[in-house]
Amino acid sequence: MNISRIITTAVCLCSSYTAFANQTPNNPVQSFSNANIVDVNKGEILENRFLVINGDTIEYVGQELPKQYSQLEPIDAQGQYLLPGLIDTHAHISLGEVTFKKTRGKLAINANSSDALSEWNAKELLRWGITFIRNPGGSSEHNLRYKRDVATGNTIGPGVIIAGEIINQGAFEGLTVDINKNMSLHAAIEQQKAAGIDIIKLYAGLTEQQIQDAIVIGHKLDMQVIGHLEEVSWTDAANWQIDGIVHAMPVSSKLLSKEAKEEYQKNSRPGPFAHFEWYEHSDLNSKPMLELYQALRENKVHVDPTLIAFKNSFYGDSQQVVAHPNLKYVHPELLNNWQSFFTFNIGWKEQDFSRAKKVWPKVLSFVNRLHKEGVPLTIGTDLGNPWVIPGFSVHQEMQIFADAGIPNSEILRMATINAAKQLNISDQHGSIEQGKIANIVFLKNNPLENIANTKTITQVFLAGNLINGKLNHSEPVLTTKE
Repeated sequence: MNISRIITTAVCLCSSYTAFANQTPNNPVQSFSNANIVDVNKGEILENRFLVINGDTIEYVGQELPKQYSQLEPIDAQGQYLLPGLIDTHAHISLGEVTFKKTRGKLAINANSSDALSEWNAKELLRWGITFIRNPGGSSEHNLRYKRDVATGNTIGPGVIIAGEIINQGAFEGLTVDINKNMSLHAAIEQQKAAGIDIIKLYAGLTEQQIQDAIVIGHKLDMQVIGHLEEVSWTDAANWQIDGIVHAMPVSSKLLSKEAKEEYQKNSRPGPFAHFEWYEHSDLNSKPMLELYQALRENKVHVDPTLIAFKNSFYGDSQQVVAHPNLKYVHPELLNNWQSFFTFNIGWKEQDFSRAKKVWPKVLSFVNRLHKEGVPLTIGTDLGNPWVIPGFSVHQEMQIFADAGIPNSEILRMATINAAKQLNISDQHGSIEQGKIANIVFLKNNPLENIANTKTITQVFLAGNLINGKLNHSEPVLTTKE
């Protein structure tokens, strides 16, 4: 694998906590009065409600407190807005630094993973109200251990469904499994299923036939299959019944008009340059794109745009990105790696950043168009990759969706109940309703009025337990600045 291909692959792949205390009262039943419940299903506020939590479960929501709770002394929520715990559908929680290693005289890419990174990121995610995540790929060993430790209570962190090593052709140690003569596609997927992996993630190095086969194999094993696709078109993958597609970068030449396709294939450069060069050539109203919207909608393929990861890349020459005040809450290993080596815009020059910024409104238009066409969208950040701040970047992602013209009520739905439905966990997560797990975020201000109000967090409840906001590493108070 040459240096260009290695960089291309790299940039596109995307215990105890003294920081937290479970503050469960002696009486496991807690009640609140004067609470404004954000009904994400209807996109409205249920004003002045009572809320009763019994252990880890929401037992009652209503305008009057039933007689069976008359012995309780409700805590006055003081008109705060109660939002269901947020869901980040793209959080590589254990992913660490990316480096090059020389093995037998060949240069290879390597991704580090560690439990320390999982613990750090879990803490930060909770502080910002993220109570569930989808981890779409990485070390099976570390991802499984985090899932197990959260389930057993050994780790305090967001609940999770996980992918293992991303299935690809080409080596990326620590992040992918290389489908070659020594590892068949079928064996790789069956091994992940047997290990306890929940979902299969496919990567851009696979052929069309391999992607079709993987979808069939995964579905036979009752596993969702998602993909990070490049030259294989989203339209084809949707028609093959893939469950989800990640990143708002549908960079296949097959989605361009004939003339644009010829020009793109002639002049495009490999790797991350495609992130803006494809948009320069695309027509969002062309026949191939109309067919794409239809295929995604009719096959109910959910899309996880991870806009914050690409905004960070397109504006990666800006101090607003590389010197954001909340970068102090990124694990030091990761932050040092981004500052010294790994970014999604390796090799970009001034004119490349200029071209990328010029097409950024078109990226937003594409995501808005997906929404208007009825394509199910979720809120994901690509946590673990350059300049993504654990927890805080979920709120950045939601703000970008608002910048794209998507209504606040729809954004909140994407970050909660819609994500829960896509992850098949909506029976327990995604809304504040009787019988669901008590993952609740208390806000000072109404998020339906301004999506930035999701950052006005005063308390976070995880499974009925109040999470204490003190940090186990001494740092100043978080800033809500964009």
